[in-house]
Amino acid sequence: MGIAASIKCYLDEQGLPYETVRHRRVLTGGDEARALGVAPAQVAKTLLVRSRGADALVVLPASVRVDMHKLRDVLGDNHARLASEGEMQAEMAGFELGAVPPLGELIGARVYLDEKLEQMDEVVFSGGTHQDSVKMSGQDFIKLIHPRVADLALEPGAELLY
Repeated sequence: MGIAASIKCYLDEQGLPYETVRHRRVLTGGDEARALGVAPAQVAKTLLVRSRGADALVVLPASVRVDMHKLRDVLGDNHARLASEGEMQAEMAGFELGAVPPLGELIGARVYLDEKLEQMDEVVFSGGTHQDSVKMSGQDFIKLIHPRVADLALEPGAELLY
């Protein structure tokens, strides 16, 4: 099968080096990391967030959870929320549910990147399926997604309030 055609086309247009990797079917970023033999901190998981201003993609290491308080502050929207599965299916047609790539330009969404990923030498992200990933240098990843970088991760031991 391979990565989604729209992702391959977009990556090729950008002219940045990347590698595609096929692996066993996985449903979480942590499982993707294990399947690829990389640290979960190197796997970029992507969340679709609904905000009054506009939808946003939030990209974090698979090893952390999003802090909605921090995210709402960065977005300037106290009502921002994670998209429902139904909303994701409607907005992300062409990608498997839960396998959203961090490519905001493909869907017209701004990208917010957790600062921990900014420091990675290599980053892995979903290729639009649960069996395909894209691997590239951290510097090229930042060039590719044009993110706003912020501290978005929930601190260990912090209370989850959604």
